[in-house]
Amino acid sequence: MGERGPTRREIKPLTSLRGIAAMAVVAQHFSATAQSLTPTTIPSLVPHGYMAVDFFFVLSGFIMCYTYLESFKSPSWRNYGDFLSKRIARILPLHTFALVAMLLLAQLSLTMVGHNVFFGFVPTAGDLLGNLAMLQGLGVGRNVNAPSWSVSCEFAVYFFFPLLVIAMFRAGRLGRLVTVSIALLLLAYVASLHPRLGLGSDDPLHAMIRCAAEFILGMAAYRLFAAPRFARLLASEWVLAALYASGLALLALRLDLPLALLFPLLVAATARNTGRIAVLLSRPLPYFLGVISYSIYLIHAPFRPIELGLVQLLHPEPIGPVAALMLAAAGSISVIPFAWLTYTWVERPARTAIRRLARPRVVGIGQ
Repeated sequence: MGERGPTRREIKPLTSLRGIAAMAVVAQHFSATAQSLTPTTIPSLVPHGYMAVDFFFVLSGFIMCYTYLESFKSPSWRNYGDFLSKRIARILPLHTFALVAMLLLAQLSLTMVGHNVFFGFVPTAGDLLGNLAMLQGLGVGRNVNAPSWSVSCEFAVYFFFPLLVIAMFRAGRLGRLVTVSIALLLLAYVASLHPRLGLGSDDPLHAMIRCAAEFILGMAAYRLFAAPRFARLLASEWVLAALYASGLALLALRLDLPLALLFPLLVAATARNTGRIAVLLSRPLPYFLGVISYSIYLIHAPFRPIELGLVQLLHPEPIGPVAALMLAAAGSISVIPFAWLTYTWVERPARTAIRRLARPRVVGIGQ
């Protein structure tokens, strides 16, 4: 779920939901890969699984408030710097590792098969600088590791988090109303540009609007979560079950905008619930997926062409739809052990090291 402040407990069901959402993205992508193996049209394992990214944006707005809001009660450059250093420690090491891995794999692909199967262009210095600076999702440089566009957009929003805190928690009711209304209007505008109010878009500006608007809705979800008058309603098992059922129905119907607007309620209710659904989501497997969810999401892209090539090498003929779906599921699951390795060997130790370096040293007398 992200790092916690000293007095805040981890909300394990939200951590688990992050893992489930990461697997939804992976399953949709592997479904698209499996489609190229069969002449028969197959359904996606998770229709419109990209909406899990919208869930990430909403959840991130909630978690940033849950974790850091107290730090910004007395705004200061020191608190701001501490916040940014923690976000850099959380995001940048694995992003850099994945970027370097993609470049090495691309070079290996050129050497072995004569073309780059991982991304369809030769990166320039501008592309590399844009990716290293986390600007690829904003249209600065072509994106080398496809999933990282959303991480880039979210990272950009972090720089404005103190201003959003003022708008949502210091500017009074009118300030909150204006901020949330703008977010809703912008999200509706992006959806209006696509059939059936869809939110999938390759345009960097629309992606950034989508991220910022949903991040703000996540902050609004935190306000709802923190309001005592809604605590009992949000904690209701029936309310939470109805929200999940509605979410699954909207996902099946492929109605993006209504689903995105449901996410803040779902996040707030999940955070409040302590019943059977919360217990189920807190079990070891979904929680484990949540812990390694960033690795799952960020490293899965190169597995698709590698596994596609292996299948085509071993079985050059087209396969049936059932076999294709089974391969999509197997491919999705195959990412998990590697994500655990990158979490254990890259993500976690690098985060700890950067935070240790960023921590201010206390120098005593005589030192």
